[in-house]
Amino acid sequence: MSTQIQSMQKQLDQLRQEANIQRLPVSKAIEELIGYMNQHSPNDGLVVGVAQSENPFRDQKGCIIL
Repeated sequence: MSTQIQSMQKQLDQLRQEANIQRLPVSKAIEELIGYMNQHSPNDGLVVGVAQSENPFRDQKGCIIL
């Protein structure tokens, strides 16, 4: 019975903590995300691409001995 009370107390504490979180309207969050993406897109390798000389995953040209 004591473990059940402790479990319920933990759950209650978690719910109280979640209820006190500051919420942000979705429209405001989207505006902030778009601003962040526009600000950081010049440095994003997925948007701009990565130079072959800096690409660690480029095909390695090895020595082939026949």
